[in-house]
Amino acid sequence: MAPDRTVEPAWRKPVQQFKGKIELLGFSQRGLRILRVLGTPDCTASDAAKIVGCSKSLVSHWKDHAVKVGALRLQTDGIVKYYELTPFGLKFLATSTDLTTGERCVAVGVVHVLEDHAVKFEVLRGEDASCRIDWRKLGEPRNWVKLGFKLGDVRVVKTSRHIIIHPGKLRDFNADRLLVMAGEIVGRVRLELMTRFGMVLSEDGVLLHDPVWEVFTPEAEALEGAGTFKVHMADGAMGGLDNSPPDRKRHFEYNRKELAVAAVRSPELFVELAQKVDALIQTVNGLVTVNERLVGLLTESLGLAGKNSNETVSAGKGGTCYVC
Repeated sequence: MAPDRTVEPAWRKPVQQFKGKIELLGFSQRGLRILRVLGTPDCTASDAAKIVGCSKSLVSHWKDHAVKVGALRLQTDGIVKYYELTPFGLKFLATSTDLTTGERCVAVGVVHVLEDHAVKFEVLRGEDASCRIDWRKLGEPRNWVKLGFKLGDVRVVKTSRHIIIHPGKLRDFNADRLLVMAGEIVGRVRLELMTRFGMVLSEDGVLLHDPVWEVFTPEAEALEGAGTFKVHMADGAMGGLDNSPPDRKRHFEYNRKELAVAAVRSPELFVELAQKVDALIQTVNGLVTVNERLVGLLTESLGLAGKNSNETVSAGKGGTCYVC
């Protein structure tokens, strides 16, 4: 007698193969998140630790592991080190989302990058003489001197009448948090300038430009030969494709958060749309079947009515026959 064997459905095989690859490469879900964050341009290990919400040592562990298996490579070897995804790393991340669910995996996510969202404040009083700031000359645009210095990782620029605080590029899996993060950084630096250096700055700041979100997705990488372009839409909305320095990595750019979120969710939205279309087709097919049955019943009823109309009705012996 043949042994009792359970045959797995065919659709389980890709998922099992993927899980085998995950176990073979040794990546956990958090390791995948760290890999994706480190693969975005100009991202340091400190940035990845803040975004993922883990220690720098854990980021270092997964970074070394990703380099070892060939999913990540060192891009800049200096005081601050940057990394980039290899073609294998890109394919591995794409596979990790597609084979498990058929859609983009929320656990892994796509990193949003908010470009330097600088804010300008009016200088009501300069710094105290007792705690001067070591300003460095940045240039003389339009006959006025532009000075700057770094307060931690934040660049501060001084003009003749204003202070401009540049929070730098920020990245996170959640686009909603990026503007909050930028505002918190600007607020802390403004407070530091006032309490530590005695400056008095205006209460309200002025944004130098609209926020710009960068989204690095496989769809953007696939648009080879499309060049660089921007599309201006209604209500001042703007979207574009760019690969200019310093990133030199093809990505989408938007000045509206909802557009950036939609770009990330577009494959998922297409899947949802396809499912709705399939449901609509099934509904229409059901209505067609019901309609065919109703037509058949109506035809049968009309046929019986026509047959009865040709029968004669007698009105007694010798009476007149009437045709209904």
